Amino acid sequence: MTKHVIDRPKDRSAIRAREYARIEHEEAPHRAVRRVHARSLGARGAARLRQFLRIERGHEV
Repeated sequence: MTKHVIDRPKDRSAIRAREYARIEHEEAPHRAVRRVHARSLGARGAARLRQFLRIERGHEV
């Protein structure tokens, strides 16, 4: 038995693209978080980071 002319699969490309975009949006960090990460530390922040890393590595003064 052959299929009728209107018995064709629906085009779901728009739904598929929307779902991919939704997943990408949910997994990506928020815009504010990206801005904070992009900021420079400055002189004081860089010095603090060096001290934290020194402590983390186990180097004592």
